[in-house]
Amino acid sequence: MSFTVRTPGDVYKFALPLYDYLSQNGHAEEANALVKLVDSCYPQSAQALDAHRRAFKQIRETVPDLPLQYLLALDDALEILSK
Repeated sequence: MSFTVRTPGDVYKFALPLYDYLSQNGHAEEANALVKLVDSCYPQSAQALDAHRRAFKQIRETVPDLPLQYLLALDDALEILSK
């Protein structure tokens, strides 16, 4: 399975399979951190995207064993979120 992450909407869609992977593969702490950040209610989409950026950056730095398709999608998401 590969993920296409080209737009902010794709970033939101990618968060769920990333959460599923983390929670099912021994990364409960990172999965919970992702849920807390991205499920918060933000009054503006810029704040929600910033929460995703922080969560994805933390996951990128702390989960060394992500499968390649997740790693590539995560890097694409971080590139979109850094603009």
